Amino acid sequence: MRQGWRQFKLGPTGKKVGVFLLVVVAIGVSLAAFGEMKVEFGPFALRLGMGFGRGESQLVIPPLGEIKAYTHRWPVVLSATLERIDLPLLQHELLEVTDSGAYLDGVLFELRDSLYWFLAKLCLVGGMAGLLVALLLGRRRFAHLWRMTAVGVFTVLLIMGGVLIGFDQTAFQNPRYEGALEVAPWALSLIEEGLDRLPEFSAKLAEVAGRLDTVFAKVNTLSPLANVEGEVKVLHVSDIHNNPAAVEFIEKVIAGFGVDLVIDTGDLTDYGTSLETELNRKINNLGVKYLFIPGNHDSPEVVSHLRKYKNVIVMTKRIYQTNGLTILGWPDPAATGGDRLMPKNDELEAEAEALRAYVEAADVEIDLLAVHNRKLATPVPTGIPLVLYGHDHKPAIAEEGGTVLINAGTTGAAGVRGLGNDTIPYSVALLRFNLMDGKYQLAAVDQIRVFSLNGKFILERTVMDVR
Repeated sequence: MRQGWRQFKLGPTGKKVGVFLLVVVAIGVSLAAFGEMKVEFGPFALRLGMGFGRGESQLVIPPLGEIKAYTHRWPVVLSATLERIDLPLLQHELLEVTDSGAYLDGVLFELRDSLYWFLAKLCLVGGMAGLLVALLLGRRRFAHLWRMTAVGVFTVLLIMGGVLIGFDQTAFQNPRYEGALEVAPWALSLIEEGLDRLPEFSAKLAEVAGRLDTVFAKVNTLSPLANVEGEVKVLHVSDIHNNPAAVEFIEKVIAGFGVDLVIDTGDLTDYGTSLETELNRKINNLGVKYLFIPGNHDSPEVVSHLRKYKNVIVMTKRIYQTNGLTILGWPDPAATGGDRLMPKNDELEAEAEALRAYVEAADVEIDLLAVHNRKLATPVPTGIPLVLYGHDHKPAIAEEGGTVLINAGTTGAAGVRGLGNDTIPYSVALLRFNLMDGKYQLAAVDQIRVFSLNGKFILERTVMDVR
C-alpha cells in the first residue's frame, strides 16, 4: 500500500490544476482578509467590501440595518457600508439641488471612480496572493513569479467579470431588509424611490434652515435679559436625537446669553452608533464645558466617542464640581449596553434605589442631580434641591417636596425624523444661579422654545422663590 502511494504522481496537467486551485484558495483567503477599501466621494464615506457567499449585493446603513438583493449568480457578496456623512456639506449640496437626475449623475460619477480604484486593489490583492504561492512553492525565477502574479490578477478579473456580466440591477426592485423593524418602510422606500423625492426634501430643508437662521438670530436680541451681574448660567439640553440644527441652536444660546456650562440629559443619538455621534461633532467646538448624561438611546460606543471631545465630561454615576456647583450625573441603565432601548420598570426601580443609596453615602452636598428618565429620581433622593431630566420631550418646571424638577423637552425637536413637524419645538432651559450666603442657588429659569416653520420664538421666565 505504501509503495502504491509513493508511486502515485501528478502529471504536468494535474500539477498545473493543483497550483491553480492553491492560488484560488490563497486569493479567497486574501480577499476575505484584505478585500475592503474606504472611499470618500462628496459628503459620504463608504467602506466597500468583497466576500464569498450566496451572490448578493448589500447596502449597510448603521445602525438602521442592511438592504440586500440577489443581483448575480456567482458566489460573491458585494457590500457597501455607510461610515460617515459630512452633514454640513450634504446640507449645502441639497439646498442647491434643482435637478435630482443631474445630482445623482454627479454622485454616481464619483462613485464609479471609487469602484475602479477598489477593483484595482482587489487585483493587487490577487496578484500578491499568487506571488506568495509561488514563493511558498520555492519558485524563485522571475518568470515563475511573474506568471503566478498574473494568474492571481487574472483570477480576480475573472471573478469580478463574471459578477458584472450577470449583474441584474432590477433585483433591487425586490430588496430584502434586515434591521430595526420600525425603519423597514423607510429603508425599502430608499431603494424603491431613489432620489425622486430629492427636490421635495431639498425645498423642505431650505425652508426649515432659512427660518431657523432667522429665528436663532432672535436669540441675540434677548441677551439683555441675561445681563445680571455675578450669576452662573447653566444651559439644560436634552433629546437631540441626531439633529445637527440643535447644536447650532445651543451655540446661539451660549453666545447670546453668556452660558457658563451645558448639561445634556441624554439621547444624543437614536440608535447608539458612533456614526450618529459624527452628526453632532460640533459639540466639540462649543467653547464651554459640556456635561453629558447618557440616555436610553445612547450606548457605550457613543460614550466612548464623546470622551474624545476636549470639552465633554461624561457623567456616569459620578459627582463633578464646576462653576461653584456640585453635580451628580446618573446614566440610564439602557446606556450600559444590550439590545433593549427601553429598560423595564423593575430595572428602573432598582437603579433608582441604587441612586438614592449613592446620594446617602456621598460625603458632599449635591446641588444638582441630572438623569435622563424622571423615574430614576422617583422618589427624589433626600437633600437634592434640583433635578434635571428629559426623555418624554415635554418641557416642564415643577416643584415637589422642596425639590425643583426641570425637563428641557427636546432640543433636537424630536430629531431628524421631526423635520418639518412644527408641533414639536426646539427647546432648552436656561438656569440662572445667584450666590447667596456663600452658595449658588437657583434664581430663575428661562424656557426657550423655537418653532422651525412658523418662525415663532417663545421665552418664558420662571423666577424661583429663594429664601
